[in-house]
Amino acid sequence: RQRICHVADTSMKILNTLLVATMSCSLPFSGASYLGGRYGSSSSSSSSKFLLSGSSSGVRSTHMRASSLLSRRKFIRLASVGLVGGGSASPLNAKSRVQAAEQGKEGAAAAIPISLGGPPLPSAPLGHRYGNIAAPVRIDVYLDFTCPFSKKMFLTLHDKLLPYLKEHHPNRVLITEFNQIQPWHPASSLLHEAALSAEKLGGIEAYSKYSMALFQNQAKFMDDALYDKSRKQIYEELAQLAGTVGIDRTSMISLLTVKELDKPYEERKEHNGGNEMTGLLKLYIKQSRKAGLHVSPTVYVNGVKE
Repeated sequence: RQRICHVADTSMKILNTLLVATMSCSLPFSGASYLGGRYGSSSSSSSSKFLLSGSSSGVRSTHMRASSLLSRRKFIRLASVGLVGGGSASPLNAKSRVQAAEQGKEGAAAAIPISLGGPPLPSAPLGHRYGNIAAPVRIDVYLDFTCPFSKKMFLTLHDKLLPYLKEHHPNRVLITEFNQIQPWHPASSLLHEAALSAEKLGGIEAYSKYSMALFQNQAKFMDDALYDKSRKQIYEELAQLAGTVGIDRTSMISLLTVKELDKPYEERKEHNGGNEMTGLLKLYIKQSRKAGLHVSPTVYVNGVKE
């Protein structure tokens, strides 16, 4: 208890991180374990558990005094620290990974944008996971559906590497794919929106199948092939492709249609609000920008860029 109070007095940054952990909900490990990757402590202590449980009135009052110094917007922003690569020590990420491991899942639930009064944050770690979430080797791959080199890497991963790892190194490697939107290809955002909507409709299996279909039909969505087509026409073609892999075409169109088009122009609250997938697309773009990523494909092995 004295140790945590000392941390609160000497480092506001550490206390703020613990406060975010407390807000997110009760967690099966201590506040110190959240900070292990960042501050060098990975062991549980009764004092940190006391802090998270809020059972100590003295420590709890310290929380209240500290949180009152922060605006709500600034406070919520702390939860987004370290989203890069899907493997940070942030509370949202750590909680989702631990829950998935405890439940025996191969990957965490698909992320959706959430807001607690500040900028949108992912409800779960970003990325599309293949393998054991607790694996010692983690490979993060950033791919763009309009990139020919991303196509080669995706096909190699899914046709060769993943089957090999499953047979020879089960549960040893986790491969996570991230959407790397390339704005100089105008259709890139549209293809990624469609892929994310496929995951929303059918989970990781639907995302994998639809991604394969997009890469196999990549030539149909290159700049020259789409030059004379409208955004609506491209969405319709993407939804038609979804039908070939068992995804409901109408449901995808609904997710991709720009909001409030059914209202007269003067009655619309927003004229640039995007569609149902725009918020999630922005989070993937934000993650890449925070990491300084530019090209596709880009690969990280246990956090080290290859």
